[in-house]
Amino acid sequence: MSDWREKMASWRLPVPDFRVDPGRSAFLIVDMQYMDAHTDHGLGRVFAKVDPDRAAYYFGRLRDTVIPNIRRILDTVRSGRIRVIYLTLGPELPDGSDLSPNFRRRYRTEEDLLGIRVTYPKGTREHGILEEIAPRDGELVVNKTANSGFNASNLDRVLRNLEIDTLIVSGVGTDVCVDTTARDAVDRGYNCIVVDDACATLDQESHDAALLTFAKWFGKVATTRDVIALLTA
Repeated sequence: MSDWREKMASWRLPVPDFRVDPGRSAFLIVDMQYMDAHTDHGLGRVFAKVDPDRAAYYFGRLRDTVIPNIRRILDTVRSGRIRVIYLTLGPELPDGSDLSPNFRRRYRTEEDLLGIRVTYPKGTREHGILEEIAPRDGELVVNKTANSGFNASNLDRVLRNLEIDTLIVSGVGTDVCVDTTARDAVDRGYNCIVVDDACATLDQESHDAALLTFAKWFGKVATTRDVIALLTA
């Protein structure tokens, strides 16, 4: 599959468009945790075992592209006092019983098959956010127990209390928690920008497919450079 931008060039229907007020925007960092964004912890060991080629691509992209770009955007938004909000994924209870039945069933199947723990509750090392992009004082961390930041957390209420109307979304995986959260945000009336080069998933084809669909129907897709220019204009 070619880069999603090539396919967008032939799209003839209107695409989402909106103006961005930095004062009512937030930078949302999705699931950049040790369990799923580090080679030596959690799902990193699972990916390396079941699909080493995709693991090499995914963690290489995180290391070389996604983490540096998230840091660049963080430097920009922090200097401009734009809100930073982190999402994490994991159960609140040690046994994972507060996860949805579908999540529990999938995690237990993976654990039985691979012999590696894949459920990491809040408070464990694996549940924590990567040190390179760790939250600072005054930055919110919202835990969720499902893919979307809106379906299993108080994110919507937090954003409305903060009078946020635009989300700039980064993190992992592009086609799973990032995409699901961004689409749900749009359905709830938020403007949403997904940052192409600050997101990753297990293969380029899935990344491109998620961004193509989002750009057609839901919101904007931009590069880190575009986002920094927009917020500092």
